Amino acid sequence: MRAIKSFTLGFGMVAIPVRLYGATDDKRVGLLNQIHSECKKKLKQPKFCEHCNRMVEAGEVVKGYEWQKDNFIEVSADEMDSIRLESNRNINVEGFAKPEALEDPRWVKDSYFLSPDEPGAKAFVLFAKAMEAAGVVGISKMSIRDKEQLCAISSFNGVLLLQTLHWADELRDYSEIQVFASVSDQEMEMATKLITAMTKDIKLSSYKDDYRQALVEMLQAKLEGKSFEAPTPKKQEADLADTLLKSLEGLEPKAPVLG
Repeated sequence: MRAIKSFTLGFGMVAIPVRLYGATDDKRVGLLNQIHSECKKKLKQPKFCEHCNRMVEAGEVVKGYEWQKDNFIEVSADEMDSIRLESNRNINVEGFAKPEALEDPRWVKDSYFLSPDEPGAKAFVLFAKAMEAAGVVGISKMSIRDKEQLCAISSFNGVLLLQTLHWADELRDYSEIQVFASVSDQEMEMATKLITAMTKDIKLSSYKDDYRQALVEMLQAKLEGKSFEAPTPKKQEADLADTLLKSLEGLEPKAPVLG
């Protein structure tokens, strides 16, 4: 595995040199590009300034922050470097919390692994085991890809799992789309039976990305000059769940049961 970045993990007076690794792979097939229909080559996006009505050279391109519609403040690379925070080099655990603090699934963004450099191996293992024994996660901040991220760190099978979190003001208020409706005891009983009938031992590893597989097969067929037949959707066979659902639809009142 190739490390993304090196940090110093700190809690209390302890400092541990660590490396950050991606914990997941994005298996999506590459995005479709705009190509020239005649030569089948990728089209490049020209840097064109509509205000000056001309093409812009690479040396003329700078970064800017839009503070009003179509009004930008230019920011230089030196100015960006001047506001680098401690979190750009260090991941300091500021406190520990019970996992219940993250029970709202909207908090979690991306997952990474932390693994120690050799000099910090013992302290790293001690830290991971102590957190696991206490049943807590460490809350910290980390800067990566020009952004400071709120993080939760937890013990995970001999490494540390670091999950970046959304900031509180990034979680949207959903009160205006909340739905409330009254349901009868009979409706509740039948819906519970339906859920119970569909509850089974599910292994997430058994689920596959059918769309990605079909796309790969289509592209492979086109490369080989073969025809491609899109897979037909599987028909759902009638089972107990279908029977219960039909029972739900037949309940009084006639209005949609769960809608």
